[in-house]
Amino acid sequence: MNFSLKAPSLASTLLITAAACLLATGCSKKDKDKAATQVIASVDGEEISIHQMNTILARAKGITPETLPQAKQEILAGLVEQQLAINLAISKKLDRTPEVVTALENAKREILGRAALEQIAAAQPKPTDAEAEKYFNDHPALFAERRVFNLQEIAVRRSGKDVGDLASQANNAKSMEEVANWLKEKGIEFSTNGGTRSAEQIPLEVLPKLHAFKDGQIGLIESKDAYLVMRLVASRSQPVTLAQALPTIKVFLANQRGAEAVKNEKDLLKAKAKVEYFGEFAGGEAAFKAKAEAEAKAAAEAKTTAQAKAKADADAFAQQKAAEQAAAQAEAEARSKARADARAQDDQSTNKPVAIDLEKGLKGLK
Repeated sequence: MNFSLKAPSLASTLLITAAACLLATGCSKKDKDKAATQVIASVDGEEISIHQMNTILARAKGITPETLPQAKQEILAGLVEQQLAINLAISKKLDRTPEVVTALENAKREILGRAALEQIAAAQPKPTDAEAEKYFNDHPALFAERRVFNLQEIAVRRSGKDVGDLASQANNAKSMEEVANWLKEKGIEFSTNGGTRSAEQIPLEVLPKLHAFKDGQIGLIESKDAYLVMRLVASRSQPVTLAQALPTIKVFLANQRGAEAVKNEKDLLKAKAKVEYFGEFAGGEAAFKAKAEAEAKAAAEAKTTAQAKAKADADAFAQQKAAEQAAAQAEAEARSKARADARAQDDQSTNKPVAIDLEKGLKGLK
């Protein structure tokens, strides 16, 4: 089978089912019309409807017409086990504990909020074939000129630290090791990555620049969050036709359009609403964000200062050791020179020539 259905945990069962009950009139279905709810099972009087099964089927992946009967059977078995767990929890009054009540309320809020936003997204007009074809033509690196890349990558986060020479280093480097060593010397933190990635696995802001690389080339690409030094080890062409890409492009454009509509609606709602903040959040999101950024900046500066102090202390210690060694060596050389001078004076005293009166000597010989 190529689909996966996992049995929910007791906690998630309580959250999802009880929250759904809260959104309706209550958990008991005994007073409801069975024909209207299309009941497919009952567990100790609590009914399971076809709508519950259809909700799970709609979110399951990999189900084909051939595997659908078995999928339904597995889903129903899971729903029965789920209801048994719910009945057990209610019999133990777990639905009244503060933790579960809070979790149910949170689940209710999440379900309601998500339902409203999903409705906004679903109401957007579907992308046309012409729009999808335009997107295909505007992004050749993703489709007509699609490649699979074998990459080596060094990522430097955008932290405000000066990396002005990084582009020059990357463009002139003969290997990634040269760039890594330069970053280490500068005390700049970085991470490395590598592997094979297809065009659609590369961020859209990076792909056009990477697409211009030739095999073996090293260069710097700036993304939204980081500086990326990338080496294109090798690549191979693997184009996609318009017919192949059209369904995927339509889904992508629909999701993009829905996400944009949701964002606009959120902004509009926030602009109209009266939102107040209290406690540590007094002053609003902007103030809290500024405070958090200031704290993060102070922590980064403190870390940089500590690193600089540690380096200065290490340099001072190294200089002190070097000075002590130089002084010791100079003292040793002075003692050695003094001993050499003393030996030289002793030698001169021992070998001092005796003055001879030649004339007196000759007379004596006569």
